[in-house]
Amino acid sequence: MTSAEITKKVNDARETQKFEKTFDLVRSFVAEAGKADSFTIPLTNEGPFIQESYNIRYTENSTVQTNPDDPATKKHFCGTKLKFKSQAAGNAQSSDFVPVQLISTPGSDEKPRYGARPFFYFYPKGDALVIDYDNRAPESLNGEIYEMKNETIEICFNGKIYPLND
Repeated sequence: MTSAEITKKVNDARETQKFEKTFDLVRSFVAEAGKADSFTIPLTNEGPFIQESYNIRYTENSTVQTNPDDPATKKHFCGTKLKFKSQAAGNAQSSDFVPVQLISTPGSDEKPRYGARPFFYFYPKGDALVIDYDNRAPESLNGEIYEMKNETIEICFNGKIYPLND
């Protein structure tokens, strides 16, 4: 590349960033054992945010024993379920709570998966992202014994902000 081409590339990027820029919205929280709750992440007032994808990492502090008579069947898992919604629109982005293992990359340190999960959503300027969580024991269907613990959830929403110069 020539010096002129590099200068043009830098100037083009500077100009583009005035109108569109990549943004990561990051949050870490503790899903308390035996509790369902929610929290709100205010979005930037700089302009609308278009969410393109997200990554979630979680701990596996809780346990499930699949055979009540055999302690060797006890294993660690994360029973936390999540639901995202826009505060401005008031609508959920899923029909119900979704187990964190189904929607997470990289997931837990024990079972990593890589790459972001594509997930498009438009948030208007000044909106807030509401994350509902449920970290209560699931209903035992076959005599499983659940011991719920606090779980740490780390989440990164990635997308674009469109600064409004009004």
